[in-house]
Amino acid sequence: MPKHVPIWAVRRFIKTWRSLSGSQKQRIGEILIALPELRVDPHLHTGYGLRQLHGTHFYEARLDLRWRLIFKVTEEEIVLFDVMHHDQVRLL
Repeated sequence: MPKHVPIWAVRRFIKTWRSLSGSQKQRIGEILIALPELRVDPHLHTGYGLRQLHGTHFYEARLDLRWRLIFKVTEEEIVLFDVMHHDQVRLL
């Protein structure tokens, strides 16, 4: 992944963003900053729990014990999809 790629957010994410706490928003920023390193070695920062969702091009990263950031990463862009409870992610 190049060092600088555009980050897009779908409407669903923007709507969810408004209801997030300050610490959750900060955690999303930390994940986005660490993402180039995490893509090379997902276990580098184990606290993020980065993993690809089975059978999709989407990934999840841990915000805290309950909440996960769902996003798509390509070589050209990062698309923020939503923040979901970990039980919701299992249903995807």
